[in-house]
Amino acid sequence: MPRRNPLSREEQNAQRREFYERIERGELSIADAMKAMRKMTGLTQAEFAAHRGVSRRVIQDIERGTGNPTVESLNSIGKLFGLQVGFVRRRRGEAAGGASE
Repeated sequence: MPRRNPLSREEQNAQRREFYERIERGELSIADAMKAMRKMTGLTQAEFAAHRGVSRRVIQDIERGTGNPTVESLNSIGKLFGLQVGFVRRRRGEAAGGASE
């Protein structure tokens, strides 16, 4: 499978800024954040998983929104982007007690 064209440094920085802004506004679910991080790196699910020290299945399940990753896995994945697992405010309208995002 051919790799997509690499982004310029300027495009990469713009994507990262937008990514962090969306996190600050609480607009990204874990699944959306995972997809965004992987796409910013330009890696496949398998390559990204190997790079972060988790299985491809972990990445697949998180991106589908069906995963139940450990805090350790999430921290390993997020570390590349200076992120760690923590308590965050719920978005309005989010179901209490059941949402894992």
